[in-house]
Amino acid sequence: MKIKKITYFPIIILLGMFFLNSLFSNSQSLNDTYNVLKKVGKVELREYQPLLFVSYKNNYDIDNQNSSFRVLADYIFGANETQEKIAMTSPVVINLDNDREMLFRMPKKYDRNNLPKPKNDDIKIITSKKIIKATIRYSGYTNEKKEYNMIKELKKVLSENNIKHTNQFELFVYDPPYKPFNRRNEISVNIIKSSN
Repeated sequence: MKIKKITYFPIIILLGMFFLNSLFSNSQSLNDTYNVLKKVGKVELREYQPLLFVSYKNNYDIDNQNSSFRVLADYIFGANETQEKIAMTSPVVINLDNDREMLFRMPKKYDRNNLPKPKNDDIKIITSKKIIKATIRYSGYTNEKKEYNMIKELKKVLSENNIKHTNQFELFVYDPPYKPFNRRNEISVNIIKSSN
C-alpha cells in the first residue's frame, strides 16, 4: 500500500467543531452493530450486521480529508431534502483503498426509505451486507505511518493464522480530537469466507 502525505491538522479542527456540536452522539450502540466471534492476539474477528451509511469521496483532491468531512457533516446538519438534523454515530470510517472515501454510519432508526435524500448528488447512500471483519486496535492520534504499521501487523496475524482477506483496509476513528487520552482507532479488513 502506497503511503500518501495527508494533512491531518485541518481535519482535527473540523472534527473538534463537529464533535463539540454533536457530542459524538452514539445513537446506536456498537454492540448493536457487531458480535466478536474470536480473538487472535490483538486481532478481533467480528460479524457485522447490515448497516446504512452515507459516503463521500473527494475526486478532486483525495488528500484533502477535511473537505470530505465537511460535506458529510453538512448533510447530517441539515443539508438534506427535509432539513433534518441526524445524530452522529461512531466510528467515522475511512476507506484507505478507495481514495480515502469517508463514511458516516446512520442511526438505527433510518433505512433507505426514510433516510433524507442528500442535496449534494456526490453523497452516496450505501447499505452494507452482513460481513466478517478482522480489526486491530491502536491508541493515540492516527497518522499515515501508524496506519501503515497497523496494516502490516494485521496482515501478519491473519497470514500466520491462514485467514484470507480482501486486502482492502478501512480506518475506524472513534473519538473526538479534543480527547487526548485513551483514544480508540482501528484498522479493519473484510474476511473471505472459506468455501469448505
